[in-house]
Amino acid sequence: MQSGRIGSHQLMNAHFDEKRFPVQAAEVIAKSGIHAPIFTLDSWGGYLIYRFYPERKLFVDDRHDLYGEQFLREYLTAIRLAPGWDRVLNEQHINWVLMPEGSSLANMLEVTRRWRVVYSDQLAILFEREEGEGSR
Repeated sequence: MQSGRIGSHQLMNAHFDEKRFPVQAAEVIAKSGIHAPIFTLDSWGGYLIYRFYPERKLFVDDRHDLYGEQFLREYLTAIRLAPGWDRVLNEQHINWVLMPEGSSLANMLEVTRRWRVVYSDQLAILFEREEGEGSR
């Protein structure tokens, strides 16, 4: 089942508020051919899984009990820009990041030469790790 469909039959039509979920950024991702894991907010994970499963993978979603305490600590380290935030992205081989516009991590990646903005709108900003940097 994908996007509320089984085969060509639409079983449900979920509407997602574009002010709460990265709907436009998801359209860009859908057209981009990105298949590497995308680091994003856990609260956006369910929506993005709904949109993309099984074609695209996410780093985390809001099913916290599936991930374990250490994994969630690393996620929070990156989101909060705690010491070692960039180590987490490197060690997890993260090459794509989708964050809220104006968030701490988005602001840091915008001024970090290893990352480039692929898309942004009033809600979300999508980054790609530059070739040759980190863990490509």
